[in-house]
Amino acid sequence: MAKGSSLKGLGAKYGLKPRKQYTQVHVLLKSKRKCPDCGSVKFVRKAVGIWYCKKCGFKIAGSAYDVQL
Repeated sequence: MAKGSSLKGLGAKYGLKPRKQYTQVHVLLKSKRKCPDCGSVKFVRKAVGIWYCKKCGFKIAGSAYDVQL
């Protein structure tokens, strides 16, 4: 794995496959997204399945880790 990946909190006892899956989901969750309404990059997950733009206040329901537009 690359240095700085999100495997720090899991430790070696969980094995390689769960740590890789965790990293894949974490990278997807934390990636930058554009707001479909205003085009701002401040589009974040507010709760599980709820996505929110901090700039214009636009809300949309999507999946847990990614929004399907």
